[in-house]
Amino acid sequence: MKLYIASLLIILSSCTYEFNIDDVEAKRKPVIFCMPNTLGDTTLIQVSQSMNVNNKGTNSSAKPDITFKLNGVEKEIKYIDKATDLLPANSYYVLGKLKEGDKIDMEASYPDMPTAKSSTVIPQPFPLDKWDMILKDGSYGREIQFRISFTDNADTKDYYGVRIIRKISYHNYYPNYNLGADYDKLWGIEFNLDEEPLLSKKVGFDEIFDISKLHYQEIYLWDDTMLNGKSYTLHLGTNYSEDSVNEYNSTVNFFKIYLYRFSEEMYKYLKSINDIDNNDLGEYGLAPIRSHYTNIENGIGLLGGCSIYETDWIENLKNEENEE
Repeated sequence: MKLYIASLLIILSSCTYEFNIDDVEAKRKPVIFCMPNTLGDTTLIQVSQSMNVNNKGTNSSAKPDITFKLNGVEKEIKYIDKATDLLPANSYYVLGKLKEGDKIDMEASYPDMPTAKSSTVIPQPFPLDKWDMILKDGSYGREIQFRISFTDNADTKDYYGVRIIRKISYHNYYPNYNLGADYDKLWGIEFNLDEEPLLSKKVGFDEIFDISKLHYQEIYLWDDTMLNGKSYTLHLGTNYSEDSVNEYNSTVNFFKIYLYRFSEEMYKYLKSINDIDNNDLGEYGLAPIRSHYTNIENGIGLLGGCSIYETDWIENLKNEENEE
């Protein structure tokens, strides 16, 4: 579809404007990314400096002065220079389990820069009623459909998300060598939304050309504008692959569901990423170039809270099981 858009727009003329890049000046600012949530007991903090277009005046070796307060109490901030399974290299972190309603205040500064600051609150849990899985005939063969029921709170403005991970576990045994090999592949599912009007709404250009939306990290976002305190069931489809197990080899599918309730600022940030990724017209100069949302005063980035519901690994359905 993007190739079609490109060929459609290639006939349109464009104009150019010359300018001296040395004339482009912007004050350097602290860059903060911190997304405190209810999953795990480690809160990652990433702080750096923005750079001018010409990269003048940047002191990349300077260390930031960071303050992290939980419900008004300053917490110890730790630093790690080498990457681990949980943390990237050269990052800061705070230890301690967070819960719904916790308020986080942060400040970060560098020499000769203004102090950047922001705050967020961990939202209440995702209002899950129940979830289940069924097998059905889809447009391209057999399909698993995840059905997730929840009830929105009419008294609050709420922001939600869903992500489902698929894991395929492989086992191969080579009897001639008496050797075995086990490995997993994991990825976020891109859903079939044919039966999901809340998440599949297309308008304008997207509707005319039937353009599919990209979703950052396969997290599907929505707010409660269309719900207003009602109960609702999501219908999320994906292709069905039957497990295969024999004497020497096996291929087994598993799933994990993540349900999110975002703070307003985190929702706006994730939505801005999607808006940028899906701004095909902007790539050709026919729509405004979108920018990343930020809630950092005197800085750039995000401090946004999130409440997360996570299932255990869910076994695959057997063919004819829970069939509709």
